[in-house]
Amino acid sequence: MEHPLLDIYHLEKDRQYKVRKTFKDFYNGQFNQSEVLTFVEFHFLPYHGGYTVVFKEKNLYLQEQENSNILDSLGEYLMPTETQAE
Repeated sequence: MEHPLLDIYHLEKDRQYKVRKTFKDFYNGQFNQSEVLTFVEFHFLPYHGGYTVVFKEKNLYLQEQENSNILDSLGEYLMPTETQAE
């Protein structure tokens, strides 16, 4: 099932997301295909245009200009799993 409309503002707390394809974030942090991440929260720094997406397993750092391809099509990179974390 495709999730092309998934965006950073609609990630659900405690929901698990599977990485659909390997990618790197702003600081070259590696996110590997099939890796499962549990969403906690995100923070936005408007002055810098930066997002910090906090997962229980690790953080994802995205910048509006340099990572626009990921931000604009988050559903190509992450998809919700069928279950939520406990």
